[in-house]
Amino acid sequence: MGKWNFSVPEGYFDDCVALAAQLPGGKLTTRPLFALTPRDYPSDAGTTTDTRPWARFTSHVHALNRDSPEHVSYKIMLLTRHGQGFHNLKNQEVGDEAWDSHFSLLDGDDNTTWFDASLTPLGIAQATALSEQWLASITADGLPVPQTLYTSPLARCLQTSQHCLKPVMDAHNQPYRPMVKENLRERWTIHTCDKRRPRAWIAEHWPAYIIEDGFAEEDILGRQPREETEAENQTRILEALGDVFEQDGSEVVAWTFHSLAMQALLGALGMVPFKVQPATTVALLVRGEKEA
Repeated sequence: MGKWNFSVPEGYFDDCVALAAQLPGGKLTTRPLFALTPRDYPSDAGTTTDTRPWARFTSHVHALNRDSPEHVSYKIMLLTRHGQGFHNLKNQEVGDEAWDSHFSLLDGDDNTTWFDASLTPLGIAQATALSEQWLASITADGLPVPQTLYTSPLARCLQTSQHCLKPVMDAHNQPYRPMVKENLRERWTIHTCDKRRPRAWIAEHWPAYIIEDGFAEEDILGRQPREETEAENQTRILEALGDVFEQDGSEVVAWTFHSLAMQALLGALGMVPFKVQPATTVALLVRGEKEA
């Protein structure tokens, strides 16, 4: 695979950094129109009569791909953070200091398990509510139905994808077959919530999911005795993006992954990273150029 260089063209989406700064905890929630900035496009005159903002933007992206050199492509990336997990709940209960120094290193307590944390009932409700936002925007705004789905292998993301995106795909008679990608995992911080279960467990419990080639049976990253640096996380997440641009011809791609991993992606793309609330979707246009 050749090397891909990525950028985020400006002028298509609202300033999510500024929007996040106005919200509690500085964390963005899913915005109306998924923060798409209403505007005109050069492709408007020669495309469909569908005047909904996302329909026109999707047609514009199609025109960009049609008119670009073979080594350049554009993808609409719909990025979703998982809903609240039991690790998030325990962190809120005990506070950051106790969580980081003690509880995050345990598998759980007498009441709760947060090793490879699952969604809480609230997390499931959040993912379900987000699905309803997607469905409403597809109808009202022309938000495109994703052509390809990818997810982190951690349980909370497998669940969030099911509760958020399966209803979207089902409602539009599209197959629900997310691909599980190791490099979409959360930044490794030696917390047990970020360890994953074996490949065989994922295959048994999530049979509708496609596990990528080369996915190890056991958790290699989870054996690392030190925290992953931000730079290492950025390198790993760019490898995942490079895989998608190299192997997937879809123009509209959905990722279900994690808060720090999303910040790593934004930083690696040259953007100012911002935080998001659980079960939040952020949309980007990403330009990829493959080196000769």
